[in-house]
Parts: sequence; structure tokens; C-alpha cells
Amino acid sequence: MRRSVAWIALGICCFGLPGTGRAEPEANVPLFAHYYTWYTTGFGPHKRWGHWGHPGPSEFYPRGCDPERILFSPSIRQIASCAYPLIGPYDSDNREVVRWHIRLAKAAGIDAFTVDWWGDAHWQTPRGWTRHVFEDVVLPVAEEEGFKVCLFDETPEFYRDLDESIAWAIRYLKRYQDSPAYLRIEGQPVYAIYQRWDGRLTLEEGRRFIESVEREVGDVYWIVDKIVARAEQPDESDLALKIVEGWETLERLDAVSLYATFSSFRKSDPETLGRVYRQVTERVHRAGKKIMLPVHPGMDNRKIQLDEVNHPRGLPHWIIPRREGRTLRDYLEAVTNAGADYIVVTSFNEWPETTNVEPALTWPDPYRYLKILAEFRGKPWTAPELPPAEALDPVMRGCLEGN
Repeated sequence: MRRSVAWIALGICCFGLPGTGRAEPEANVPLFAHYYTWYTTGFGPHKRWGHWGHPGPSEFYPRGCDPERILFSPSIRQIASCAYPLIGPYDSDNREVVRWHIRLAKAAGIDAFTVDWWGDAHWQTPRGWTRHVFEDVVLPVAEEEGFKVCLFDETPEFYRDLDESIAWAIRYLKRYQDSPAYLRIEGQPVYAIYQRWDGRLTLEEGRRFIESVEREVGDVYWIVDKIVARAEQPDESDLALKIVEGWETLERLDAVSLYATFSSFRKSDPETLGRVYRQVTERVHRAGKKIMLPVHPGMDNRKIQLDEVNHPRGLPHWIIPRREGRTLRDYLEAVTNAGADYIVVTSFNEWPETTNVEPALTWPDPYRYLKILAEFRGKPWTAPELPPAEALDPVMRGCLEGN
């Protein structure tokens, strides 16, 4: 595969120098990243836009966001993100795009993707979309590239039929766990579960979920999002993270996690983060569990529709400034000092919330955040070759080819 002259010229014109400063390398703690496979495009084989646009009003787009509109001629679309992908919008089942993502992750020192997954849930379009992408594209490409992936199941939070969620977990763990690319910890296949704030999954439901799956699948390494923020001061200026009550007693639960701090508090200075992360890590370790802590490059959701449910404590938007890479460095310092057992980047490619580290055309250095991760891991950075032209958005491809 050969990098095109047009790409190089575009880089010279648009990209500046990477951020400065250093994080201490940490090569021993496993580093994961949440990876999203819910994207489809109007120009791709599915002929519809999935998660690149948004029909509802937002701060930036009161009339909604439509990727069919060219925002800046000739090749920049109106997408629902406050950053723009280096390769433009893409389909999540494009093998060469997934291959590029995996090679980027490996170059940055990321050990595995925790892949967002919704089983066979009917509200996906097409039905079972994320399951299809994981099974037919992500897992096989990860096998070819010598990379690790696992499921990150959101259905226990958003799907109301827990029995069906359990059935999906059993069916697909049986199917995937023997793949050389499926992530194992302590010899057991990893299953991660997302929960929002307190989470819908009760302690007894969690016990039933784990016991039901292990009866059919065997031992599983369970990572469940059961850490929440709680106010310690009436003005909520000081927050601590805590395990949801009772979950520390769940014998077969191996590790607890939280997806994000930006849904709870927006402080990103290393002193506050260090204190909060140390406190919760000590509590988790005293309970005999391990902990997976998130690091964020930043966050900005002003181009997607907002509602009262997603406005905790009256905050209009979830924004964490990126500060030219300093935010990610501060989070990495905090998780290292806290003694986290696992670190997870939130996220690799969640574009609507703009938490991504995937390279963006709109940053002075599109690879800035991956370079910071590579530095943290003590790895020299080398950018992998870009996907072939036929994998790109046609309007961008035409621009790059001079058409």
C-alpha cells in the first residue's frame, strides 16, 4: 500500500507540530480503548447515514445535521462531531478502515479494543449491526493483524429484556472466545458491561447474568461499569467516585470500571483527578477487586441533540477542553499515580461526543493523541499507511486525486 502524493501535500498544508510535554512511560498496565462500530454512510453499500448525522436540533445545528450537505467545498461534510475524521466519514464494516484503526492502535501502544456491542437488538439498522461488524469484520481483521478485541455490552443498560441479553452473551461468547484475537485476562475471555450512572443492572441481576453465562460458557473475566460519582459538598464542587453499594461483594466480579468522568464532573487537573482516582482505587482494592480507570483526550457534544435527561445538574453540554493534549496527559498521570490495574481510553472513535483519539483533519497534528499514548507507553511513533483510496469518502477521494 502506498501513501499518495495528495495525502502528503494535504499534510504539509494543514498539519502543525505535535503537542509538547511528557507523561512518564507506563508499559506494564494494560491499555485498552473503547471502539465504536455503529457508523454507516450514504455513499457506502448500506446507503444510509448512521451516527454521522443527527436529525434533532443542537447548539451548532438548530435545524439538525445532515452529512449529505457539503459544509466546506469540495469535501467537508456537515457531520455531528466537533472534529472531522482524517479520512472522512466511513462505514464500520469497511475492512481496510478497521485494519487502519487497529494498526493505529498498535502504533500507539493500545493492547486491545473493547468493542461497543448491542447483540441482535432490533433497534439497530440494519438489525444486529454491531454484532455483524464484530463477527464479520473486526474479529477476523484483528486475527490477521495480531490484535486483541473483546465485547463491551451496552444491552444490560438500554435493553429491557435481560433474559435475551443473557442469551446473546452466552451464544456469542461461545462463538468468539476461542478466537486468537479475543482478549483474555488470567486465561479467561473478557466480557465488559456498560452502565450509566447508577446503572439499570441491579446486584441480583448482575449475579444472575454472571452465573447464567458461566454455567454455559465456563469461567469469564467480568469487567462491569459500577463506579459512580457522588457529591461530597452541597455545591457539588468536590466529587468522589464510589462503587455502587453491594457490588464489591459479588464474588465472580473480577474488575469494576467507569466509562467516563465527563457525565459526572468535568475537572481534569491532575491534582483533583489524582485524589479522586486514588480514593476509588484504594476502595476497590480493599474489596479484593481490580479497577479499570478511564482517560479522556477531551469531550464536546455540542453538535448532537441534547435533552433534559442528558443534562445532569443543569449543565447544558458535556465539555472537557482538550488543551492541546494536556488533558490526556493529566489523565494518564492520574491513573498511573492511582495504581489502576487497567487503563481505558474513552474513546478511540466516538465522534458524536468528540472523545476520539482517532486522527482528525481539524487538529494541528491529526495524530497528536495517539502520539501522546505512544510516548506514555515508551514506544516510538510511526504512523501506519492510510487506507487505500477506494476505502475513502468519494468527495474526499476526488479532492485528493485532484478531480
